[in-house]
Formats: sequence, structure tokens, C-alpha cells
Amino acid sequence: MLASHPHPIRYLETLRAAQLDEDAVRALVLMLPHREVVWLGCLASQILPGLDQRKADAAAVEAAEKWVRSASHDDAESAGEVAARANNDFAPAWVATAASWAGPSLVARGMPPVAPPPHLPGLAVRTALILLMSEPALQGRVRFADWLDLGVALMQGGNGIAAQTELRRRLFEA
Repeated sequence: MLASHPHPIRYLETLRAAQLDEDAVRALVLMLPHREVVWLGCLASQILPGLDQRKADAAAVEAAEKWVRSASHDDAESAGEVAARANNDFAPAWVATAASWAGPSLVARGMPPVAPPPHLPGLAVRTALILLMSEPALQGRVRFADWLDLGVALMQGGNGIAAQTELRRRLFEA
């Protein structure tokens, strides 16, 4: 499919039309630049009901958002520290991990830098998206196609807020 549809959005649309939404999400998280893929994870995590009551999870999403705004080494390190304190059984910890892995080095400053492989932030966000799908607070109402809507909005140069608003409306009006 990729050979006949080399444009990223057309490729994702082709996968979606073939009902291969999970494969499309796997491709999406590897196609997006690091800032956008971490932002995708933030947008997705923000739909969690009661996120503000889950202190460690809220802190993880906030740390990832801070890195999205700055893309600084300090904020990547800070996101990694917050992720280490969060429960990695839940999506927000993985979103903060993605921000950490998007930084310039996997090790603390003062040590010889170890550049993260470029696919790591995408893998962390994919893990977050999968965990969100089994999140009890969402009661299994979210699908891979929902993540595609958010990601394609980002690929098209938007900030994803309209797609996130539509997802929230659909999930919580039911």
C-alpha cells in the first residue's frame, strides 16, 4: 500500500479504508515529528475523565505539554523524571516518557550524550494510545480511528483541538 500511496495522509487514508486502523496508528506515530507525536499523546490523554484528580497522571501530561511548548533539554529531562514517578500502567506516564525520549540524550547531563533512536517517542505514544483504549474511565468507547483523527489534524498543520473536542463530544454524549 505504501508503494502506491507514498503521501503520508493518503497512505493513512488507504489503511483506514481497508479497515486497518491499528496499522494506520502504528504508521502515524512514526511519521509525525517528535513535537507533534508527543502533542498527540497529550491531546489523547486529556480526554480522560477526572485527569485533574489523578495527580501523578496530570503532572505527567503537564510535563509533556511543557516540553511540546519548549522542546528544551531541561524540559525533556524533567518529563523523564515525572514519568519515572508516574505509574507506567497508565497512558500519561508514557506520554511524559515520549517527551523525555524526544530530547537530545537518553542520559543525564554531564555524561556522554546518548542520542535516542528517532522512533522511541512514537513507540511511547503508541503505548499510551493503546493503554487509553483499555482505560476503565473511557469504558472501551475509544478506537484506533479516533487517534487517527487527532493525528491527521496535526499532520495537516492544525493543533488538534477541534478533533479532540469532537472526540470528547462523541464519547461523552453517549
